[in-house]
Amino acid sequence: MKITINDKEYTLYFGLDFIETLDYTKTIERDGMSIGMGTQMNVGLLADTRNPKYLVQIIRAALATEDSIPTNAEIKKWIESQDNIAETIDAFLLQLQGVNLLTGMVNWKAVKVQNKNALKNFLA
Repeated sequence: MKITINDKEYTLYFGLDFIETLDYTKTIERDGMSIGMGTQMNVGLLADTRNPKYLVQIIRAALATEDSIPTNAEIKKWIESQDNIAETIDAFLLQLQGVNLLTGMVNWKAVKVQNKNALKNFLA
């Protein structure tokens, strides 16, 4: 999946670096250990609430392997510039559903995607 921010194209990767980076956005303490819960929380809340603010951390984490990463403000501007935010959210959810590493982390059966063609439209 690719996005263009400030005339620069970025490739979003949803691998282990994505999960590790996203996990550090929200941690809980358990038995004296810090446990990362950011992946389940951000992806789950995007799916449950369809609130575009969760895309900011998801995009930042998906760019963890890039040499340069846009600022939160630049990512927010990109999100705000989307003509159809509902379709953009659906595109991300469909992309994330296809990530094998996320299979057991999110209850994908409960995720409601309004436009099943959103990812194809987004990538076109």
